[in-house]
Amino acid sequence: MKALGAGALLLVAPGCMSGARNLGAATTPVGTTEVGVSVNTIAFERGRERAYLPNPELTFRKGAGENWDWGGRLTLLGLELGTRHRLVERSPWTLSLAPSVGVFYVPVTNNSTEPVNFRLGAQALVDYRLNARWTLTGGASLMGGFAGPLTVFQGRFAGASLLVSPGGSLGVAYRLTPSMELRAEGGLELPFDVREGRRHPGGYAGLTLRWGHTGRH
Repeated sequence: MKALGAGALLLVAPGCMSGARNLGAATTPVGTTEVGVSVNTIAFERGRERAYLPNPELTFRKGAGENWDWGGRLTLLGLELGTRHRLVERSPWTLSLAPSVGVFYVPVTNNSTEPVNFRLGAQALVDYRLNARWTLTGGASLMGGFAGPLTVFQGRFAGASLLVSPGGSLGVAYRLTPSMELRAEGGLELPFDVREGRRHPGGYAGLTLRWGHTGRH
């Protein structure tokens, strides 16, 4: 029950939902479905102190074309969906762009948190394959967000905020088997309120075990 209680507070980030996306630049092959389990930690400003909370997730990806896939991540109180498009692949490098959209509910409020959160943005991903098992991934993201009170569902937007959040991440993946991968990732986001200015930065670290299944034709 304590673990569930801690998990229920995972979205009290500074005005928006953050967290490791645990993605590489290599897209999922056509006909393959990947699922994963992530254990992440989010660091954020709560009141005047720093807080750290766990953020468990379920992730999935589906190969849709030669150079793109789609998928998302499901948290306890939110959902993010997106696509990933491979732009360049020249061994040992791969470059991809991953746009996404998400909706989250923040159950606890303080001086810099609003309960209703929508996010829209994209992440650029670069893979560098060290060998057949090890891959390094660098990421740069830019997210736009809306954070507001529950009254937004009644058409009242008093207290709502518009946020812009640039960020960066660094990850490493180890291929356990041809169909199973273990990935660690850490990153930082710098939220900026369009009207009020800069907010406290948020950080995250995550570990994901992901495995794939290829359907029979």
